[in-house]
Amino acid sequence: MPDAQDRPLGPADPADRLPVGARLIALDVGDARIGVAAGTVGSLLAFGKGALDRQGTRKDVPAVLARAAEEGAAAVVVGMPVRLDGSESPQTERVRRFAAALSEAGATVVFEDERLTTRIAQRQVSGSELPRSRRQVKGLLDEAAAVQILESYLKRVGGSGAGPA
Repeated sequence: MPDAQDRPLGPADPADRLPVGARLIALDVGDARIGVAAGTVGSLLAFGKGALDRQGTRKDVPAVLARAAEEGAAAVVVGMPVRLDGSESPQTERVRRFAAALSEAGATVVFEDERLTTRIAQRQVSGSELPRSRRQVKGLLDEAAAVQILESYLKRVGGSGAGPA
């Protein structure tokens, strides 16, 4: 499999032309759940929006599109799981297929490298002052990882907007 440096995470970033104020959602796509976060171009902050239990791509795509519509999202930022050395894994291909299904259903999809986001989210959740029962809620880690993915993307595009509309 080619390295991520040799093969782009995704197509040319269609969010390059999103104006400041455009809403985004981000996804941490896992095998059991999809973590969801929302944010706005021009901000550096993202906010957790829960997690969807996976039910298969046929049901998951409409569920994600419904979340995007609820948030008024202009694009969906999908965390791309690549190994620490930049190479791809079987999970990378599964996420690419899911992102392709979202795109075919009409969503504007952009990719963000998600290396270490789950580890960072684990530290944040385990180190938080939440009661132990809340820290162990299924989906909390997925949601926190989606927040990390979106905040990384927002920082990368500059926080002050991704360019002219």
